[in-house]
Amino acid sequence: MKYLIVSVPWLLAVLLSLYSISGNCQSSLQSGPMLGYNEMKEVQIWLQTRSSAKVGIAFWEKDSTGIPANKQQTETIITQAFNGFTAKLTATHLQPGTQYEYEVLVDEKIQDVGRPLTFTTQPLWQHRTDPPNFRVALGSCNYINDPPDDRPGEPYGGDYRIFRSILAKEPDIMLWLGDNVYLREADWGSRSGFIHRY
Repeated sequence: MKYLIVSVPWLLAVLLSLYSISGNCQSSLQSGPMLGYNEMKEVQIWLQTRSSAKVGIAFWEKDSTGIPANKQQTETIITQAFNGFTAKLTATHLQPGTQYEYEVLVDEKIQDVGRPLTFTTQPLWQHRTDPPNFRVALGSCNYINDPPDDRPGEPYGGDYRIFRSILAKEPDIMLWLGDNVYLREADWGSRSGFIHRY
């Protein structure tokens, strides 16, 4: 049996950044960064830029000095309109059970996202200790109102409070079980409509 452990208490804070970073004029990011899969020797980080850009992640082991040492970097990816300017960046050659700090580079400039960026790899517990405990949050039905495309009359959905509610529970991982977005009638006929809604 495989266990998925994501030791990132701020995981849902990252989800909240999907809308809050967009107001930060100093950042070239539209959304993220958000931790994806997390293994003993690698993790994946997702992000979205406002337009086509060269993106990467620099990362290093966190230590008590607070001074980055032995920085490593992911491959560089160019975000494109076809994929909604998104990128999945993989940090490799990591050590199990280790906390890392990282920074997002967009067009070789460090992005200020307004919070420390860290991730912790899964510990190597097999044949050594009991499996670590972890807390899982489940969610679905994320209907964010968008007045220009919503049906007339009383709004059907709401805002981002579902994410704040989940964040308050401090889960180690969240599984989104369905209805992550709701397409509107204007979205159905085009790929750009789908990408806009996501």
